[in-house]
Amino acid sequence: MKKNYLTLIALLCYCTINAQVGIGTVTPQAFLDINSNTQGVLVSRVALTARNVALPVVNPQGGALANGTLVYNTATNGVAPLHVAPGFYFWDGTQWVALDGTGGRDWSLLGNSGTNPATNFLGTSDNQNLIFRTNNLQRAVVRSDGNVAINSAGDAFTKLYVSTTGAGNDAVHGANNDNIGNAFWGTNVNNGGTAILGGAGPGASIFPSTGAGVAGSGPFVGVYGSNGFGDPNNATYYTNCAGGFGLDSDNNVATLNSSAFAKIAGIDNISPNGVLANRRSLYGGYFNGGVGAGQSYAYVGIKYNATNTGTGGTNYKIIGNGTNSTMIMDKENKPRVLFSPEAPEILFEDYGTAELVNGEVYVPIDEILKEALYIDDKHPLKVFIQLEGDCNGVFVTEKSKNGFKVKELANGTSNTKFSWHIVANRADDKDAQGNITSEHVGLRLPYGPVPAKETQLAIKSNEKNIVAQK
Repeated sequence: MKKNYLTLIALLCYCTINAQVGIGTVTPQAFLDINSNTQGVLVSRVALTARNVALPVVNPQGGALANGTLVYNTATNGVAPLHVAPGFYFWDGTQWVALDGTGGRDWSLLGNSGTNPATNFLGTSDNQNLIFRTNNLQRAVVRSDGNVAINSAGDAFTKLYVSTTGAGNDAVHGANNDNIGNAFWGTNVNNGGTAILGGAGPGASIFPSTGAGVAGSGPFVGVYGSNGFGDPNNATYYTNCAGGFGLDSDNNVATLNSSAFAKIAGIDNISPNGVLANRRSLYGGYFNGGVGAGQSYAYVGIKYNATNTGTGGTNYKIIGNGTNSTMIMDKENKPRVLFSPEAPEILFEDYGTAELVNGEVYVPIDEILKEALYIDDKHPLKVFIQLEGDCNGVFVTEKSKNGFKVKELANGTSNTKFSWHIVANRADDKDAQGNITSEHVGLRLPYGPVPAKETQLAIKSNEKNIVAQK
């Protein structure tokens, strides 16, 4: 007992003289120096009720709790954002501040709560970049100018810069599963700007100076569209196409009254309504101009009235309701229109000259042309002769796909020259097995395609989505 008192007296004297306390050491290096190789320091364990409530901790001298008071909270109490969870807390004069992420001032690996977006943030408070790393390699950066870059240092001109390399890797992949929402939506509120610009190859990307929703350029293809739902045997795919373009007449997509529109690579049933049940057709392009009744329209590269396998029918280079024409330049270098003669049947023509020899001559039809002609009793060869000299007159006989004979009337024997003009029906196109790939024979004023249906459109703004109704 006496030994303990002596030890206590010595310790108090040492503390009084040196103003330092050493526990487990005789050479304290601070006001309180605790040294142990096997034991820790255990601070007060309390059950706090909320971060803004000091109790149950009190100041033993009375008055307000001293700033910096440290405790270990053992309870989970309170309502966010002032709730508490087990862990170390210190009192800052108005509330308990956690040493981890639950009501603390540092970001925790386990998440944070009780943050104030007006004052709490993740970032820098000086003019320096914020770097994100994995495997100690920079993966992303929020630049000091506010621009963001992923796998790149970014630049001062691009708000979000994403870079990647490697076969099959995508810089950005947008995905969505909604009939109104979009996987990627780009807007430019400036009428002269471009919303989305795509460019392939090392050269500069090209866009119109007047602005565009989408602009594409590349060394081989600028813009490419594809539609995987074009089975001719599936009626639900009718009106589908790989690409579409429209010029709206009133800037209201709900009215569906374009002043001009086009479809590229499409399928549709374009029969005259109420006349034919089905005119399944596949076309390379469709072009329409005009508002209301009397619009001009034309299909280009169309297989009309095809079978459910996409074969058969009739092939047309161009078909529509307009006039077939071309242009020539006059003396003032102004274009003038020429119009083509058209017929109710699919016909081929040829022209030539010949000369009677002792009153007759056989005129052969061109070897290449004759293979494309169909001639029988119902579809005879038509031959027109224009004499260029004096004789008894002539008549035509022995007509076939191989040629025709011209003979002078009254058994004449003149040697008169003449011009000839033939007209014949075009034969069906057939494949190597003899199957008809395009029907021509027998077509006379056939029913033609009606205008293609406009694609239903929708409009999207920052306020709402609206689906246009037909």
